[in-house]
Amino acid sequence: MRYLILVLLNAPIIGLALLNIITQYKMKKASKARFRHQIILWGLILVALLCSFPFYNYLSDKPLLDSSELSLFDITETTAIIALIYIINSQRRRIERTEKIVRDLHQEISIKLSRNSDD
Repeated sequence: MRYLILVLLNAPIIGLALLNIITQYKMKKASKARFRHQIILWGLILVALLCSFPFYNYLSDKPLLDSSELSLFDITETTAIIALIYIINSQRRRIERTEKIVRDLHQEISIKLSRNSDD
């Protein structure tokens, strides 16, 4: 039961991250390499979320979905880590977009200043 709560709390975060990267790629705001990197990242997080606890139970000779050792703190901690990865990734994307805008504006200003100095 606790493992199901863990998965249900984190699935929307991972789904939102996947939806965001697909939307950005379709709108041509993300390169193909960035798209591939992000899909792999969030896919690995999803696989780790789904498989790590059953794999641990398998190695310790317990039923695969036995979540008696999974505490509320573990669920909260895992959810917080995944949410922070999402937030950090989102902030990195915004910073890169802002840097690109500033770089483009700087280039335009340089071109206009060079034209003005030629006159």
